[in-house]
Amino acid sequence: MSLATRCTSCGTVFRVVQDQLKVSEGWVRCGRCDEVFNALEGLFDLDRDSPPDWSEPARSSGGALQPTDDGPMETTDPDLVDRIDEQIFGSPRRTGFGALTGLGSGDRKGPDFADARFDTDVPADAIEPVMLDPSTQGQDSEAHDGAETPEFVRSAEREARWQSSGARKMLRLMVVVLALLLAGQAAHHFRDGMAARLPGTVAALQAWCRLSGCRIEPPRRIEDIVVESTALAKASSGDGFRLSVTLRNRATTVAALPWIDLSLTDANGQLVARRALSPQDFRSQTATMAAGSETSLQAMMSTGAVRIAGYTVEVFYP
Repeated sequence: MSLATRCTSCGTVFRVVQDQLKVSEGWVRCGRCDEVFNALEGLFDLDRDSPPDWSEPARSSGGALQPTDDGPMETTDPDLVDRIDEQIFGSPRRTGFGALTGLGSGDRKGPDFADARFDTDVPADAIEPVMLDPSTQGQDSEAHDGAETPEFVRSAEREARWQSSGARKMLRLMVVVLALLLAGQAAHHFRDGMAARLPGTVAALQAWCRLSGCRIEPPRRIEDIVVESTALAKASSGDGFRLSVTLRNRATTVAALPWIDLSLTDANGQLVARRALSPQDFRSQTATMAAGSETSLQAMMSTGAVRIAGYTVEVFYP
């Protein structure tokens, strides 16, 4: 697609580039008559469309040729000066601004597009700003606000916002807040082990538990509890049995006393009874085991008429 526009003052047709029109929001200066106009209003496709209709604007009386005191005539009409220059020098007058080059002959008949060009080396700030009528500034602002902003502009604006000092301070604050929340969550979840390993944190953890309704208990790590020995012997009187269990805490901190899972089997290996025994069933004086210590537990039980041939002991935390 090859885009072109027509000067609203002299009717000259120019070839334009869409990307550079975005920079100046469509405003350009005619390289033939120096007229500043909005190229978007008369924009058309050279390959498909014909140039829009154009009528020469009315000229004021001040642009007519006037005789001077010395005899020769002079004029201030730029269009008329262009025609005179073209008749004398054979080419239209050029200005110092080379963003647009005029097309067509001096009589504006049969515009020729072959020599049209758009100077891509012209910097964006070379386009002179256009003074708007204060009465129409509000309407222009609404029109620009409604237009879609190019993606590269939006991307640059987003990057600039994230690179600003305010955004960086906000991100640092968010990182600190999230780190504190993560540390608090970890302390709540591992509060038992923290209290056992760091006695200095017990007071703070207890204060937190009063607010959140939690409790601080001895750590429960079943992998640190080992069954050293067990025994199931018939009692000296009656038909009861005495269960003895010796446990060892291999952890470097205090541990909660575990429960005992007792399974009784007959001579055929069939399960005849099973029971979970808590530390209270063993009448233990404490619910904890010191670091690296051994604890012996004993409990009496009765099986009635059932004959017991074997048993199994396992430890667990409910």
